[in-house]
Amino acid sequence: MSNAHRLRSSPAPSQQEPPRQATPQGPSVSRVDATQASAARADAESSRGLLDAIRAVLQRAQAIDTRPYESDTIEAARGELVPDAEALLTNARELLARVFNHYERDDASTLAQMNPNQSFSWRVDDLMRADRSSKQIADLASIARMELAHRGARLRGLPNNAGVWEVIAAVAGARRRTLKSASAIQRAIGEHEGIKIEDEWYETELDRSLRVRQTYAKFRGRLQLDQPPDMRGLYTRLRLVGTSLAMLVGLDEYEFLRIPDRQMIRGLQHKILGWLRVDASVSGRFPARAGTRIWEDVCASANLLLQVNNRAELVEHDALALRAADELLRAGDVEVARARQVMQPLFGLDPELDQALTSQVPPTVSTLRELVARLRQRSGSLGRDGPRAPSW
Repeated sequence: MSNAHRLRSSPAPSQQEPPRQATPQGPSVSRVDATQASAARADAESSRGLLDAIRAVLQRAQAIDTRPYESDTIEAARGELVPDAEALLTNARELLARVFNHYERDDASTLAQMNPNQSFSWRVDDLMRADRSSKQIADLASIARMELAHRGARLRGLPNNAGVWEVIAAVAGARRRTLKSASAIQRAIGEHEGIKIEDEWYETELDRSLRVRQTYAKFRGRLQLDQPPDMRGLYTRLRLVGTSLAMLVGLDEYEFLRIPDRQMIRGLQHKILGWLRVDASVSGRFPARAGTRIWEDVCASANLLLQVNNRAELVEHDALALRAADELLRAGDVEVARARQVMQPLFGLDPELDQALTSQVPPTVSTLRELVARLRQRSGSLGRDGPRAPSW
């Protein structure tokens, strides 16, 4: 092209375009925003995938039912229960590894600051009281993996001569720890990611202990321990006890009872069923002496269930609740209905208190004050002895 043509085709100075700004190197702001949004969506989808997997683990753990094996053979317990529990632990640990890898950050872990003598369940509850963060979720996954590895080793290490109850104890422990781990992480992820959990499973050790105590209290109430039966009413009463025991075994809470309590409950069931099956037409009457001994065993066993109140979390809870009740009852003009409502979390602590809280005839404020004073004194004595953490 000639120089003349270039001159003719060039725009006049007034028509020339303004000089262009230099284009910054790298992606535009809008592209960065889009990339970040895409990453956030992928992260949320990954979190939802983890929550779906956690829900599946929870359902698998819940499906393990140790109750039928309490009266079964050791071969059945070893051949069916143990493989199911081992598969559950393997599945759960793989999932916990995924959770840990997804949420691990460079932030320092808080695990070193925790009391190494605390039980696993209490450590989980302590972590759940922390602010929701990636670090918290990774820490939960870390201690859960170690605990479930320990539970797996316990299952593999069962001696050849282990009895049915020893196998059940190991399997029930693995089931409980899996439920505790997965449900805690489920809640932590949901709260951290802002995802609503429709069917949440997590509960603290205190909440669970309160539920177990209330279950025992209702069971004791059905037995009518304060109204011993005479010989004529013995059959009817022991039938009632047998029905109450069957109802107790059928509750979801039963799987969370201590193994010694479960053994005691099953032992009573066996005695009562054996006594009720005696053919009265042969001798003309049921063996009353044996029935009386069984009733005495029922009373003694029901009283042993009150030892649930020695759990450390309940001792601490009850001391605070009794102090609050004492302050309310001494405040002056207080309604009995209001006082009973405030004291409801103490249901199961003491038979006399249970009666005061549930009776259709309301107690007086003076009666409640005396009850609370007695229980506070007893609570102080237990505190000096020191509460015991559950061994299971």
